[in-house]
Amino acid sequence: MADIVLLMADGNAGYTLESAVRMGHVLKDLNFEAFEEPMPQSPKYAGYEELRRRLPLSLAAGEAVDSRASAKELIDRRAMDIIQPDVSLCGGIGEALFIAVMAALSGIRCLPHCWGSDILIAATVHLVSLLPDPHWGFPTDTPLLELDQSENPWRNGLAKGAFPREDGMIRVPTGPGLGIAVDEEMVRWYAV
Repeated sequence: MADIVLLMADGNAGYTLESAVRMGHVLKDLNFEAFEEPMPQSPKYAGYEELRRRLPLSLAAGEAVDSRASAKELIDRRAMDIIQPDVSLCGGIGEALFIAVMAALSGIRCLPHCWGSDILIAATVHLVSLLPDPHWGFPTDTPLLELDQSENPWRNGLAKGAFPREDGMIRVPTGPGLGIAVDEEMVRWYAV
């Protein structure tokens, strides 16, 4: 059985409504799963409802939500198909889990935003492990971990060997706290 790879393009808020719609059609033709945050996030994801209505593929947004209240507003507005709470911005693992449950109750998928250090990855892995697996009701998608692959010493060494991968899965760290051991020498090396 071949591995399935879902592709998602991150627009990094670099598009207007019209250019995002045009790019969305290109991405759909290339079998992309979703288009992430193509337009600016502020003020309050303005225009995202219209973009969602016009895009031919899923719209992901919400990485900048700072609370369950701001997430609820986006969910109530149906401003995205996939909400992306970031554990480091929305109030922690518990708040991100609350947002994921609110989204699921509204039929909106949750794919947590995760871009940064091994510490954020560990927290997000714990969050993803708490999201429900597919079953006969909502949600119908297996929880996914966004794992950036650009060069980043804070992600490629701060917690060496902390995220063993096996068959496309990452094992949840089980040690104290987030389950990782921070390389203190590396922190001293980069200290300003």
